[in-house]
Amino acid sequence: MHCEICGSEIRGEPAAVEVDKAVLYVCSRCAAIYGKRALRQQYRQAPPAATPRPRREPVSVEIVENFGEVVRAARESLGLSREALAAMLGVKESVLRRVEAGQLQPDVSLARKLERVLRVRLLVREHEGGQPESGAVRRELTLGEVAEIREE
Repeated sequence: MHCEICGSEIRGEPAAVEVDKAVLYVCSRCAAIYGKRALRQQYRQAPPAATPRPRREPVSVEIVENFGEVVRAARESLGLSREALAAMLGVKESVLRRVEAGQLQPDVSLARKLERVLRVRLLVREHEGGQPESGAVRRELTLGEVAEIREE
C-alpha cells in the first residue's frame, strides 16, 4: 500500500489521519506532519480489482423497410389478435397497431421481442460501409422531407 499524501510505500499498518474532514491512510512520517489522528478505524484493504472483460464491438443494426407488413402477416399467420400479441409483448395495442401500419418504427428491444414471438426477421446488420447486409438500399432523409420550404 502507498501513502495517500507522499506516495511512498507504507510498511506495516497505515495511519488514519483526518485532513480537512477527509480520512487518509498515510505513512508514519506524513502522520506526524499532517492533520490529526482520526478515530481508530480498522483499515481494510480494497479487494483486488477484477480484470475487465474485453467488450464486444456494438453491432449496428437497422430495421427492415417493410416491417409493418412483416409483423401483420406473421401475426395473422399465427392466428393471434393484436390484443393478444400486445399482451405477450407487454405493449399497448395502439403501439402494435401503429407498428403494423408503418407509422411507428419499433426500437431495437421491441423489434427483438417481435422477432422472438413471431419468428420473423426484422433487424439486419449494417456493414461498415453503411449498407445493410440484406442488400436493401439505405436512403437518408433529405432537407425537403424535414424542412418546410416557403416560397416568397
